[in-house]
Amino acid sequence: MQALHSTIASPVWSYFSTICSIPHPSKHDRKLADWIIHWAKEKNISCVQDEIGNLILKKAASHGYENNTAIILQAHLDMVPQKNNNIDHNFLTDAIKPIIEGEWLRADNTTLGADNGIGMAACLAVLADNTLQHGPLEVLLTTDEETGMTGAFGLKANALQGKILLNTDSEQEGELFVGCAGGVNVTVTLPYEIMEREPDNSAFEICLDGLKGGHSGCDINLGRANAIKTLVSVLNNLEGIPFHLAYFEGGSLRNAIPREASCVIICDPQYQNSIEIIINTLQKNLCSQFKASEPNLALSVKSCALPGFILTHKSQANLLTSLTQCNNGVFSMDNNFSDVVQTSSNLGVVSQNRNNRGVFDIQVLVRSQVEQEKQAEAQKIAQQFEQHDATVSLTGNYPGWTPNPHSEIYKTVEKQYVKLFDKQPKAMVIHAGLECGLFSAEYPQWDMISFGPTIKFPHSPDEKVQINSVDKFWQLLVATLKAID
Repeated sequence: MQALHSTIASPVWSYFSTICSIPHPSKHDRKLADWIIHWAKEKNISCVQDEIGNLILKKAASHGYENNTAIILQAHLDMVPQKNNNIDHNFLTDAIKPIIEGEWLRADNTTLGADNGIGMAACLAVLADNTLQHGPLEVLLTTDEETGMTGAFGLKANALQGKILLNTDSEQEGELFVGCAGGVNVTVTLPYEIMEREPDNSAFEICLDGLKGGHSGCDINLGRANAIKTLVSVLNNLEGIPFHLAYFEGGSLRNAIPREASCVIICDPQYQNSIEIIINTLQKNLCSQFKASEPNLALSVKSCALPGFILTHKSQANLLTSLTQCNNGVFSMDNNFSDVVQTSSNLGVVSQNRNNRGVFDIQVLVRSQVEQEKQAEAQKIAQQFEQHDATVSLTGNYPGWTPNPHSEIYKTVEKQYVKLFDKQPKAMVIHAGLECGLFSAEYPQWDMISFGPTIKFPHSPDEKVQINSVDKFWQLLVATLKAID
């Protein structure tokens, strides 16, 4: 990353390099928080950590700006930990390894953490630079945004005094975000019973991998395959094969489109050739179906060790039928903003607890800009599982952020963008959860906006950030801070 230190956004890249060197996956961002606390102490910057784990840093106004409106810069501390299966990477101990590839910066087969590490780096760069001009400044760095917005939920109503919030967690340069989707988790516990297998049966592992995955909000309308849903369809297409299911797992995060799924089936050895023929045919069909969106899709089958049990007929039917019925993908589009999804769901995780009488833990994330649609879709999915003996709870509900047509900060940022780049930015809402939705509940008086650099494929190992968009993001941030009176 040394080559980036000569760019306009050199201070941002310097701090981002440090952030990449300190492990900070969701639920484990304490090391990074501790580093920031120590860094702030060295620079005589006020820094307080609340009981949830959020950091609040404060900097006095520049000379002549003491009476200007107080500003809050905001980013989140954690990153989504996703990696390709072909590498050995421990997100709790290993540094992220950034790689420059043309006009982009990516990581080595892992998520990069540009979401929201670039925004966090920009916040630190602003705090460190005493030549910048701005009013009274607070920086809010929240914990665990990616796994339930824990920090935003726990933020106390009197913790901040600013009136304007600049959120740095959006991912398309040239777009100014004025609203976002809310979300709710559909958490499913599906019990299963087991029975003994026939002693002379054979076992086969079916694997689906090579998928792109991606952000379950921003990428949900790109026509990508959901590994869980696709593998279920494969099993449903094993016509004429009397198989028994032993294992089924797929996905790792509710807010990421699952890239991989696998299962183990048991059947009479005489069906091995038929299974291989069907899987080979389905591989060709899927590659044709997802030719544009999933060029690396791979479906395979191989013999494997016999497991000690199989699911009962009823348990197998409950799992496959409920996963088949589970709504997944785009439900409706936003009528007010072109090409923006309004309501969607993502079947993100199926994990198997392999006790004697185990359970499948299933996670679905429903998003919507419309609260009524969000709740209706979540209830519908809950019912789809409940009719197959599952226990379902709706958790982690968070509100969307409703656009403010009279926003003064939008006008300010828009004006600075035009002055800097001689073109009009686009007002947008994002089909993803920004913490602004939660902030608006505790701080309804805040005037908020979100902007950031261009980040592609967040929440996946393909994540990358466009280098020159970080320059523009930094220029816009600095100009906006100066322009707020």
